[in-house]
Amino acid sequence: MLATWFGVFLCACPQGGEADRPVGLTVVVVNVGQGDGVVVRAPTGQIHVVDAGPNGQGTAAVLPVVDSLQPVSYGFTFLSHFHDDHQGGLDEVLARPFQLAYDRGDLRRTNTSSATTSYLNTAGSRRRTATVGSVFQLGGGARITCVAVDGNVLGGAFVDPTSSAQEENSRSLALRLEYGLFSMWLGGDLTGGGNSTADVESPASLACGDVDVYKCNHHGSNTSTNTNLVARLAPELAVASCGTGNTFGHPTPTIVNRLNQAAAARALLCTTTGSANTIGFGVTGNLRLDTDGVRYRATAQNGDFLDFTCDEVAMPALQFGSVRISEFHRNPSRVPDTNGEYVEVVNIGARPVGLRGLQLQSSTSTVTLASNYLLVPGRPMLFQVDGAPSRNGGQPLGAALPFSTVSLGDTSDTLVLRQNGVTVDSVGYTSTYPGGLGIAAERRNLFGAHTAANYAAATTPFGLGDLGSPGRRNPADSTVHPVQVAVVSDSSGFTVHGTAIGRGGLWSALGIAYGSSPGFSFLGTAIPLNLDPLLQVFLGLPASIVQLPAEGYRSLRVALPSPHPLSGVPLVAAHVILDLNNLTVPGTSPALPFVLP
Repeated sequence: MLATWFGVFLCACPQGGEADRPVGLTVVVVNVGQGDGVVVRAPTGQIHVVDAGPNGQGTAAVLPVVDSLQPVSYGFTFLSHFHDDHQGGLDEVLARPFQLAYDRGDLRRTNTSSATTSYLNTAGSRRRTATVGSVFQLGGGARITCVAVDGNVLGGAFVDPTSSAQEENSRSLALRLEYGLFSMWLGGDLTGGGNSTADVESPASLACGDVDVYKCNHHGSNTSTNTNLVARLAPELAVASCGTGNTFGHPTPTIVNRLNQAAAARALLCTTTGSANTIGFGVTGNLRLDTDGVRYRATAQNGDFLDFTCDEVAMPALQFGSVRISEFHRNPSRVPDTNGEYVEVVNIGARPVGLRGLQLQSSTSTVTLASNYLLVPGRPMLFQVDGAPSRNGGQPLGAALPFSTVSLGDTSDTLVLRQNGVTVDSVGYTSTYPGGLGIAAERRNLFGAHTAANYAAATTPFGLGDLGSPGRRNPADSTVHPVQVAVVSDSSGFTVHGTAIGRGGLWSALGIAYGSSPGFSFLGTAIPLNLDPLLQVFLGLPASIVQLPAEGYRSLRVALPSPHPLSGVPLVAAHVILDLNNLTVPGTSPALPFVLP
């Protein structure tokens, strides 16, 4: 009876994997040059736009992003304030059938540029004034709340913008975007007291509270992103939008170092390299954020990405050996050491892990991650001293370390990964280790000890020509990984994780059954599950047997109602790898007992 109910229910449930891009809300911080432009696609497919960059960027940059997101309908536009690098492209965007156009209203509006006139004329009867506390339903459960406008702040605080050296910036809308557990701050050029500006950020950030993503106010200017805002928003990812070679110094070293520091290293990304050689952030072009309300992915324009979980999601502490140092580049030749060094790590466990609180220590310093990076099994990730590919030798997107913190010794050093006082992995290398000038050292066996013999000199060129495989599985890697399975349950369902690193391209079968003894034989291999009605139903689902992705990990999410008839029933799970070309079973996991709450 339980198997029949389970089969009917599963066939009706959407399922997805944690290695895949989340599906739900999409936000794109568009590279509009020196300006801001953000496109939001609600889960229903309705499009909304917040600012649209300077004149021409609506057509050149924002609308191509809108079209790429395949809009089902058009909702709202929001103009943060009346400066041309935010409003210039909005008249072009409003040529589409957006329903309403919100801005801060006409109080002390002094900009009389052609961009202002074009915006006002195109918005026409659609124009509305945003008020503090207004909630805008974007569709599918996504919403925006107006936290501040014209110096008025949610909860009743008021900061007089007329006292500011940059009054129009101080009048910016501050918006909180939410979907499920995911939240993001969009604040235009809101000021925080720097350069004789009014401090609207402090009360506004207090009213807003914690967010996952912070779109940097005023492009990373010293006028904004004050210490109160950083502490109160406590973002895991910060994003700056500014122009290459801009004359304003955006994003400034002060703000970059405030957001990304040794004691709290945050993921910091920028649409361009900015004005100069400031280090401490990654460079993305258009930056796309996708979230299902539990986890989110930040994808650069070239396809590189970083995964995160929303900060309310608790991840288990790392254990010794669960994440391993797999490669390090201690002496680049094509770029200076201060730009090109990196350390690569990889998750070799049975399920994704969270890296918040992970420390990377060298002989020079210790950096502690404040971002809750999600690292799936088999997918390498870089700690890089510079996140700009144009300066770091052509590395893929990784965790850009705070400026001038970790520096690797050319001949010898000790690298340690530690979380909550537990050493996760460490290597003490010397001049006897392979690699050196222009050549990274690649670990041969991730389960083997850190010895010179367990490393190889990299032979594959990357980027500008140094040898290494940053962000990819090492060619020298000969690790034989076990087939693994894990089950994680919560109040709404459970996820089965299947890992078989090194067996990407083969077929992966995930199964659950009532028991594991005596099991059954398939293609001459003992399968550690009983061929009972529950397993038969589970294996009948299209998602139970799929081709394993290249990295060797996949997962299957099963939603359950509450209450459900499997609560408290002892179950077992297993992961089986199939070679359908040769009709063999290259490996199976042990049976894993579990009980659903």
